[in-house]
Amino acid sequence: MGIVQVILLLIYLAAAAGLVWLVILQEPKTAGGDVFGGGATDLFSARGLTGGLYRVTIYLGIAFLALALLIGTWQL
Repeated sequence: MGIVQVILLLIYLAAAAGLVWLVILQEPKTAGGDVFGGGATDLFSARGLTGGLYRVTIYLGIAFLALALLIGTWQL
């Protein structure tokens, strides 16, 4: 296993741990109507710290997916 593969795996593990941490930090929706789409407008109009956490979670999720695809297709 080359040094590049080890670095990619370490970044991948850091992204996975970061995703878990960010999801745990986010505030849960308390209204029951949100489960069935009642608060759909809140999803796209997030502001403040919650909106920042939401955006970072999206970017980290995209990075996690890209790294998973890259590592999965890597020639061993």
